[in-house]
Amino acid sequence: MVKSRDSMFLTFRWPERSFYCWKEFNLNDRSSVLKILRPLRIMIQYLEFTPAHHLLPFIECFWMLKSQGNFFKKRELIIPGGRVELIFNLGDAVEWTDSRSPAIQRSFAGAYLLGPRNRPFYVQQNQLVEAIGVRFRHGGVASFISAPANILTNEVLEADEIFGDKINDLIQQLYESNSHPASITLIQNFLANQIHNESDTRLTMRLISRVKESETLTLRRLSETTGIHYKKMERLFSRYTGYNPKNFTRVIRFYKTLKEMHSKPASLTGIGLNGGYYDQPHFIREFKAFTGTTPSQFTSENPTIANFLLRSKHV
Repeated sequence: MVKSRDSMFLTFRWPERSFYCWKEFNLNDRSSVLKILRPLRIMIQYLEFTPAHHLLPFIECFWMLKSQGNFFKKRELIIPGGRVELIFNLGDAVEWTDSRSPAIQRSFAGAYLLGPRNRPFYVQQNQLVEAIGVRFRHGGVASFISAPANILTNEVLEADEIFGDKINDLIQQLYESNSHPASITLIQNFLANQIHNESDTRLTMRLISRVKESETLTLRRLSETTGIHYKKMERLFSRYTGYNPKNFTRVIRFYKTLKEMHSKPASLTGIGLNGGYYDQPHFIREFKAFTGTTPSQFTSENPTIANFLLRSKHV
């Protein structure tokens, strides 16, 4: 266990049955958790850390994943959620595959960026799995990089292509770190030194939030209420989120609907209509576009990493 004052979530998995503990708590009071842990051998450990106050406007959470590759599916489905993630792989190299090019695998060790996506990607874990990630809010990555987010769309890139060689020094420090809180502190200090363009990012993120909160709000209507020309707004969305407004809304609507489907049983028709889809076929078409599978196949295959994220309050 890791001692920290930060709030976390824990997930544990072991053969033939699973237990998930998703209640937010302070790890200084561990008595109830220890009662659960003592009899069990942990197969997959997943934790989420709340960012420091000065990073919270731009970062949803930090996370840690530790396990062995054989406890995951050979190819784990990663669903589009509209966010950018900076991932520090401290274990064995992982293989990423874009569903559009299924024969091509790209191997990543050290630090890499997972860009915003509008189609499914797959990751293969090998042997030792140990990673720490930064999950940026929608549009939040713009405060830390000078490049527009749209160059990251449907891409997995080495982090030094965006952050430069200085991030390689951070990776070495993370290898030498002896605790997760210490590692998170190192990453937070690095990111705090990258912050720029903060006021513009906050303004754009407020626009993004309005679109997320009201998916029926058209870009033209938002333009009228804010006084920002809709062409400029399109450019802002592309630069800050990596999507045009239409695709951003599609991804957000799908992910919200998937979380609802995951949390409470209901008919596909009811779930689809609740999510703003015209009918069940419309929902299934979107489902296939974003996951590469049907709702029933997704449920039966039970992808491990996707389930972690669907249970997280930060996603």
